[in-house]
Amino acid sequence: MKKIISSLFIVAGLFVLLGYAGVVSASTTPKLFMDGKQLVTDVDPIIKQGTTLVPLAVISRDLGYEVKWDNKAQQATVLDKETSIKLTIGQKVGYVNDKSYELSQAPSLVKNRTMVPIRFVSEVLGLKVEWKQKTFEVLLTSPVKPTPTPTPTLPPTPTPTPAVQEATVTGVVLSEEGNLHIGYTGTLGDPKVMLLPADANNPARLVVDLNNTGYTYELANSFIKGQTEVTLNGYASMTGYRFSQFSSNPLVARIVVLLNDGVNYQVSRSSSEVLISFNGEVHEQPSDPSGTSPTPTPTPTPPATGDSVYHIVLDAGHGGKDPGASNESLGLMEKTFTLSLTLKLKQQLEQNSKVKVHLTRSDDTYPELSERVAFAQNIPGVGKKADVFISIHANSFKTNPAVNGTETYYYKENSKQLAQTVHSAMISSLGLADRKVKTAGFKVIKETTMPAVLLEVGFLSNTSDAKVLFDEEKQNKLAKDLAASLFQYLNV
Repeated sequence: MKKIISSLFIVAGLFVLLGYAGVVSASTTPKLFMDGKQLVTDVDPIIKQGTTLVPLAVISRDLGYEVKWDNKAQQATVLDKETSIKLTIGQKVGYVNDKSYELSQAPSLVKNRTMVPIRFVSEVLGLKVEWKQKTFEVLLTSPVKPTPTPTPTLPPTPTPTPAVQEATVTGVVLSEEGNLHIGYTGTLGDPKVMLLPADANNPARLVVDLNNTGYTYELANSFIKGQTEVTLNGYASMTGYRFSQFSSNPLVARIVVLLNDGVNYQVSRSSSEVLISFNGEVHEQPSDPSGTSPTPTPTPTPPATGDSVYHIVLDAGHGGKDPGASNESLGLMEKTFTLSLTLKLKQQLEQNSKVKVHLTRSDDTYPELSERVAFAQNIPGVGKKADVFISIHANSFKTNPAVNGTETYYYKENSKQLAQTVHSAMISSLGLADRKVKTAGFKVIKETTMPAVLLEVGFLSNTSDAKVLFDEEKQNKLAKDLAASLFQYLNV
């Protein structure tokens, strides 16, 4: 990398001129020359916010680099014997031999060409660069490669085995203390942690990468534009966080925390979770003279309503053309379970005269997710939004059928208490493993505005859970216990 360092001082001054040229002549297309020869491509260089971007393949090809493109990950990889450069479309962080660099502009796709900042290219590939303002030309000179010293013949290096998924993120949960818990199963190495400084457009960002790690189907399926993003208010440590499948080869799960100023943090790993903890947000519970500290039960705060009746919308997940999860060996489908439990819960709830239940589906049909949201936001025949929204589901993890248990999801802060109340009822009623209350951006709970939760009652992929879910007696008990918890929440 000495060749990179030797050119930095030349490049630094030069790109002040390039940035200036971009401001005064953004409509002019710069011309590119490599070793005196004009580079011709079907996509011209462009100037974006003072930064000149050039087609990566054109320059790297003339230097003898190999360029690979991963369409699924939207990632370009440039390779030679000593250097590996990875750039992802839309990401302002690039990697050179696994070392991260922050780019002045994120790479972009123009007519299927990967456009990258020329400054980054010149620094990494060791190019000498000259800018001619009068003719608006960029002159690139390839580095002089020393005559290689003969080396003894070595046995061929075996081709490395492609990375496999060794761990799976099962949940990303913000605790009451303001710490972020990333639950996982499988074998996980030490997280890779980077701190990106604040700039004109972004706060400081804590980036945590989990190598050889993917997400559960449910979490991955909830991504919107490739990620789940949570915005927070009133937290001393952060303004929000997001998580995504940053790379598919190698498999990297990424969590990004948007930090407030002056925050200290610590990232630790246990056998089941990665914990991101912050200063000033971990509070000791008062000591109890008896030696035990019972968990206090929160006083329910029912949603505001102008009626004497609370309107509850129950959403039986999937249906019709979408069977959801399944247990093929037992011949069970998620859509059958969700409708069965929904109808039983409706019957239990409507025994209380202060509750009126509305169903997004009452038979084997499939309302689109947007239709379910619209239904809850403006109940047909009622003309108002629901006071409570509950979406009922069953989970699945076919690659590891040993995974089991009950979990409850919410997205907005106004839904947290509802989630805790119904989750406690499910755990008590069925006795399945407690997979906790979690946050996730499922469309039906993200885009509804009333208190809303999504119940993953158990895992259909787990034979033991599946038998419990389809046990008629246990369904009746669960419906009765869930109804009681909602009466408690609504204080009716």
